[in-house]
Amino acid sequence: MNRGSRLGLVLIAAIFCLGMGGLGGHPDGTTPETDVNIQAEVNDRGGVTTSLERFSMAGKISLDAWRGKGKLTIPFENIDMITFGENAGDAVVVDVKLKTGETMTLQVRSRAQFYGSTGFGAFQIKSKDLALIDFP
Repeated sequence: MNRGSRLGLVLIAAIFCLGMGGLGGHPDGTTPETDVNIQAEVNDRGGVTTSLERFSMAGKISLDAWRGKGKLTIPFENIDMITFGENAGDAVVVDVKLKTGETMTLQVRSRAQFYGSTGFGAFQIKSKDLALIDFP
């Protein structure tokens, strides 16, 4: 096999592998399994409120966000409320109120996925579409 043929095969394989990027993650129509049943009430930017059980961020029971240049992970059990502000490119500015009363401003990926169970079906929403998450 000559060098050009090998290069062509490598390029075809690379394109195929890039197309498989959407295969990971969570299957549509189901809620990720979590060790702890986190309950949350979410309000979207359209004003619709949905009560959820088995709430998670991409299957994790914590908020992944940036504080300045550092990444911060806060367990949902420590959070009272998350208020979503303006979309800033690939991120959404959020104000996080902890159960201790402390408040901090962070950034979350605008495409970050949140999941939960409504009791009658699976729920999924991106952070850019959220206005508020309340943890009762």
